[in-house]
Amino acid sequence: MLNDPQKPLINRAIQSRYPPGSTWKVPMAVAGLQQGAISIDKSNLVCGGGIQIGNKFTRCMGHHGTPDLRTAITKSCDGYFYRLGLKMTIKGIMDMVEEFDLNKKTGIDLPHETLNLTPSPELKAQVNPRDSEWRDIDTVYSSFGQVYDIITPISSLREVAGIAVGGKLYIPHLLKELKPIGQQGNPDYRPLRSFQSLDPQRPNPKIVPIPEDQHKVVVDGMWGVVNNGGTGAGIKMAGFDIAGKTGTAQVVGLGKDVGKNKDHSWFVSYAPAYKPEISIIALIENAGFGNQHAAPAVRAIYDVYYAKTRPQPEAPKNNIALRIR
Repeated sequence: MLNDPQKPLINRAIQSRYPPGSTWKVPMAVAGLQQGAISIDKSNLVCGGGIQIGNKFTRCMGHHGTPDLRTAITKSCDGYFYRLGLKMTIKGIMDMVEEFDLNKKTGIDLPHETLNLTPSPELKAQVNPRDSEWRDIDTVYSSFGQVYDIITPISSLREVAGIAVGGKLYIPHLLKELKPIGQQGNPDYRPLRSFQSLDPQRPNPKIVPIPEDQHKVVVDGMWGVVNNGGTGAGIKMAGFDIAGKTGTAQVVGLGKDVGKNKDHSWFVSYAPAYKPEISIIALIENAGFGNQHAAPAVRAIYDVYYAKTRPQPEAPKNNIALRIR
C-alpha cells in the first residue's frame, strides 16, 4: 500500500493540498466588499474575456460584459476576479487569508493535518528564487485560486461553512464525546469527555464580521450558481435550495490537461441557501470540470440528506380491485 500510486493511506481531506480554482472566489467576494474594493451599489467590473498584464493575456472562460458581484459569482467570471484582485492588491488578499484562517491549520481532532500554502511575496521568493519579485500577474493568479493558492479540502469546507452562517468559523471535529469508563471511585475510572479544541486558546467559533447586506449579495451569487442558470445548474433540487460554487483547478498549462495532468474538480456548497443546515464539498483529483464531476457527487449526498431529514410522501395505495369470476 505504501507504493500504491493512488496513495490510499493519505487522508486527502486534511493532508493533501490543491489549487482551489474558482471556489476561491467566495472568500474573495466577501473580502472585496469588506475592504471597500467594491461596494454593494458599485460592484460592476469588466470581464473583457480575460486581462492583459504586460505581454501575457490571462483568459476568462467566457465573455460576461460588465457583471455585478452576484452575476460574477453565479457565472464564475474569471475576468471580474482578476480585476477585483488587482483592486484589493496582494495585501488585501493576504488580509483575506488571515481573516479566514487559511494560513492556519483548522485544528480538527485528527493527526497530521497539513498547513496550506497561501499567496505572498515571501512564498514566491521561496518557490521561485530566480524571479522573486511580486508582480501584478502574480496578484491575478492569486485572485482565482491558482499558482500560490494551495489548500486542503477541510480548510475550504471550514471557510465556506463559516460564510454560510454569517461569519462564524467553527473548528471542525469528528469526536463528539468519550463515554465514561469503569465505575466512579475506582482507580481505572475515566469520566465523560466531550470534544475540546487542540488549542484551547483559539476562539471557537472565530467571528468574521460580515454585514448582513454584504452577506446577502454573496449568498445570492452562490444561490444563483445552482438555481439561476449558473455553472452548477445541473444539480438544482426542487424544494431544497443549494448555494454553491464550482471550481476547476488547473494542474498544468492549457492543452496538457490529460491523465494525471487533468484539472481537479471542486464543488463547495451548503444548504438550504438562506437557512443553512449542512455544508458539503467535493474534490475529485484529475477529473475535469467541477460542474461535471464534483457537483453531481455533492448532489448525491444532498439527496440522501434530504430523504433522511424531510418527511416523505406515502406511496399511493394499490386500489386496483380484483375481478372475481
